[in-house]
Amino acid sequence: GTAPPASRPGHTHRAYAGGGSPQPDESVPPTTRAGFNGGMYRDSFSETGWTRFVRMLSASFKVGRFFGVEVRLFYLALVITPLVLSRNVEGLPFGEGATYLALTTVAIFVVIWTHEMGHIVAGRRYGIRTPLITLSPLGGLAHMSEGAPSPDADIRISLAGPLTHLLWLIPIVPLWLVLDWGDLRPAGWASDPGVELVHTLLWINGFLMVFNLLPLFPMDGGRVLRAVLSKRMHPNRATLLACKVGTVGAIAFLAIGIALWILRDDLWGPILACIGISNLMACKQEKLATQHGQGPYMHGSNLQPWERDAEAWKAGGEKQPSSEPGFFDKRKQARAAKREAEAAERAASLDAEVDRILDRVNEVGLDALSAKERKLLMQASKRRKDG
Repeated sequence: GTAPPASRPGHTHRAYAGGGSPQPDESVPPTTRAGFNGGMYRDSFSETGWTRFVRMLSASFKVGRFFGVEVRLFYLALVITPLVLSRNVEGLPFGEGATYLALTTVAIFVVIWTHEMGHIVAGRRYGIRTPLITLSPLGGLAHMSEGAPSPDADIRISLAGPLTHLLWLIPIVPLWLVLDWGDLRPAGWASDPGVELVHTLLWINGFLMVFNLLPLFPMDGGRVLRAVLSKRMHPNRATLLACKVGTVGAIAFLAIGIALWILRDDLWGPILACIGISNLMACKQEKLATQHGQGPYMHGSNLQPWERDAEAWKAGGEKQPSSEPGFFDKRKQARAAKREAEAAERAASLDAEVDRILDRVNEVGLDALSAKERKLLMQASKRRKDG
């Protein structure tokens, strides 16, 4: 990727490309690769116990491939998310509690996936490809191939994620207002998993929409803040200011998370604290990238067409459109195609009517035509003159 990762509930659209630990070169003789004690030589790139532990924590499995994007889920997420939610099922029978945990866990990650897909769909309009989404205990990560090409593009891509929560709330809020406890409860159950699911979708979408719009980099609102500032000053300076605000917010997350954990024994506290640490690291990394590089919105300005699009050589170096038309463009194209089809149908109908009138002229003469038939002939004549 081209910018630092920032895992958090529901959003990030930058990521580094990962890689495994280097393997020993089998072409080098064993005597060269072995140390004085006969063991394998270990340099600074060798895997340590800590890196092995981190690699185990970040292990994931493939969920599937949807709309051309692979989705992977951390094994750790399947442990931590139900663990945090487990306090909501205390006192319930095992079957009811397991059903609640399964439905709620799936609902949370489906909502986060739709959030990331919002960013991806918006990014495709600017030719930004995204091959992978990873879902972790801290949220989602869309691994975009590059950053936004301009402040306006960054605003649209960033806001596309929170917009998906609003789309969720449009059907969920009426359901929440209509349903009462027990309306969807199976016979013999003390709980109502259907109503609980509606409540879960309501609060998770409302929370994630508000949380991600906070103007704290690297969250969606923080990226919007940087993009807005970039319209009034150099993008590098805007990034540094946004990172300062984001650093303050990250420290606040860390403090609040620790307080919730200690004072209230709330398991959401450690997650919020981890989000704070992740955001701190992301802000620090973004500041370093800004201080020693071109900064945002500059990465693609000097690229050749073949660097931006691997298929550009087929058109002699011309840049190829790498994204499909959006929803509104498709509607516009459909309306234009419909108008063309209707115009062609009217022209064919007029031609058929003209042929009929000409046949009538051959039979009865021009003077026998009605006013309507004369008018149709005039229209056909005018259309042919206009081309």
